[in-house]
Amino acid sequence: MTSAPVLDVPLFHAPADPPGSSDGDDRPAASDPHRPVHDVDDLVRHVAAIVPTAVRRQLWTLFFDADDVALPLMVPLEGVPDAPDPAALEHYGDALAAVAAEFGAASVAFVLERPGPGVSSPSDHHWGDALAGLGRHHAFEVRPVLLCGDAGVTVLDPTSGRSRPDDRRQASSSPVRLADIVRLP
Repeated sequence: MTSAPVLDVPLFHAPADPPGSSDGDDRPAASDPHRPVHDVDDLVRHVAAIVPTAVRRQLWTLFFDADDVALPLMVPLEGVPDAPDPAALEHYGDALAAVAAEFGAASVAFVLERPGPGVSSPSDHHWGDALAGLGRHHAFEVRPVLLCGDAGVTVLDPTSGRSRPDDRRQASSSPVRLADIVRLP
């Protein structure tokens, strides 16, 4: 009996550039998924490596443990209306609380992805306020809400509607429909 040849192919190739550096193009260098995401700048860099340029309107939810390390769990929801529905959002908050308890998440971050300029709109402002408020009624902290537009990731300040740009770009992955996750009675 002849055995099949063994191919020695590495499963992972480490980038030549150190984490956080760029090779001169628009894309961010791969970030270390085990590095803590302590502050807003870390959060923007982390998100920009995942969803730095808007492709479609959707809401991303990212989870972090008590040491501020990102958990390997992200939820992209599509079908996000211009204005948040308080009842649907409260149901989503309850679902997130269950996920956070199951996976040991201490905090969540929200990224509102939508094509268009990085300057926040009244709709973005309403979403920022509503999402920031989810932590008041649940056992997880809500990190600053981010906005992902055509120009990249920005920090959405829900109290002022202002945002701060970051210039990293990349397409997003496959979404889940909000209607498939949140079922109203």
